[in-house]
Amino acid sequence: MQTKTIQPIHVLYFETRTSFKEIFQYVRVEARKLYQDAVGNDLEITGPVYWIYNGADGNADTVFSLTIALPVTPPAHPIDSKYRLKTLDTFQCINEELYGNWDGLINTYGSLFGQIMSQNLRPSGQNREIYLNMDFENPDRNITEVQIGILQ
Repeated sequence: MQTKTIQPIHVLYFETRTSFKEIFQYVRVEARKLYQDAVGNDLEITGPVYWIYNGADGNADTVFSLTIALPVTPPAHPIDSKYRLKTLDTFQCINEELYGNWDGLINTYGSLFGQIMSQNLRPSGQNREIYLNMDFENPDRNITEVQIGILQ
């Protein structure tokens, strides 16, 4: 297992408090709106969409902070948007890629948390999912990078 340092990333983002029981209202909705807003504001999109979970513990009822973020080049001009801009902090993590259906996320998280425990690492409370390829018609073609934040 290797730790990874993700450098700061400038993003256009949506943020809310939700639970896993309520999260599906944002799937295929907010990311699409972020892309449309970025294009409408002539922002250069620099990477895939991120879903960032702060305080999620896997329990369906636990309320946590969800950030859906789209990497963009910082604009040289003010933008007209309901979304905000910020820079994500440097992020220490371990990661694993999931190839296929998102039903496999539970196993990916289990593997990563198993590695964290076996190496006596401490999770930071932030997890990220980076959607490298999303194929809603053929979910076996999905590619998702899961990052579990760790404290150094």
